[in-house]
Amino acid sequence: MMKHLGAIAGVLSLAVVAGAPAATASNAVDTSISEKADSWGAAADELGPAGSLWEPGFSAGLARKGAIDVSAADVTVRDGVATGGSTFAGGKYGSGGRSFDLVEKWGQTDWAADPQTDIRRLPVGTVTIRLGSPGMRIPVKATVFANCYTEALTGNAPVPTKSMRCTKDDVRKYGGTLRMTAKPASTMTGPGVTTLQIDSTGLTYAQLLRVASSLDQIAGTPSIEGSAQMRGMCAQMVDGKMSESQARAFAEANGFVLRVGSIDGQPQMVTKDFRPDRFTVDLVSGAVTGCSYG
Repeated sequence: MMKHLGAIAGVLSLAVVAGAPAATASNAVDTSISEKADSWGAAADELGPAGSLWEPGFSAGLARKGAIDVSAADVTVRDGVATGGSTFAGGKYGSGGRSFDLVEKWGQTDWAADPQTDIRRLPVGTVTIRLGSPGMRIPVKATVFANCYTEALTGNAPVPTKSMRCTKDDVRKYGGTLRMTAKPASTMTGPGVTTLQIDSTGLTYAQLLRVASSLDQIAGTPSIEGSAQMRGMCAQMVDGKMSESQARAFAEANGFVLRVGSIDGQPQMVTKDFRPDRFTVDLVSGAVTGCSYG
């Protein structure tokens, strides 16, 4: 969940910041996170501002069960856009005979945790989902599957051919899956594209499509220190042996600020205020060797 809700303002006193241990190898910066978020907004913030998640406005009367799982590793960014690494956010709605799981990742990254698979899964067809608020909707292609190939459970069924299909009714009968890449209706509404999958049990084909059509975009913000994006950016600074000016420009180009905490092991005077969007870096021989956050 969110570690801090915002910056602590008005603290202007100075402190000496001791330097963090110097990073000496490409894997010296821990770029991974594994968190529990209490909302999709908090989950988006755990990943960072370079991407978005999508929250269902319609859940077929099913309440979300528990926290949203968030994990990521090795996230890389450039000019506010994710360029690599792995991300994941997933939540469950309902239980038992009526439920669905929604899992998502930033579109430019790999899955940090694999989505569900099923050997019985066959396609139902491709549909167009319209995402966004009224007046700003964008059409997105989605593929729907159902777990109707029950013969696969026998262990000796033939490999399904490309022409084999499930029906719309099979979505409720056997369970269904919808996959799509969600896109913002405008560059003003939020960053990036998001790959997502909805796995349903006991929902009709129409209900599954309605859940997908109700998704609202939630952009990540730089409100959590040490987010997946910040950790990945620190690794980029260290691995790239960035100078202070390069690191500062890199931070600002991605919506963050930067200050120097130590130079060649000598602590620097810095303010004691807290900012979740701030890197404090250590410099050795003019290059960034480590980061702290906040």
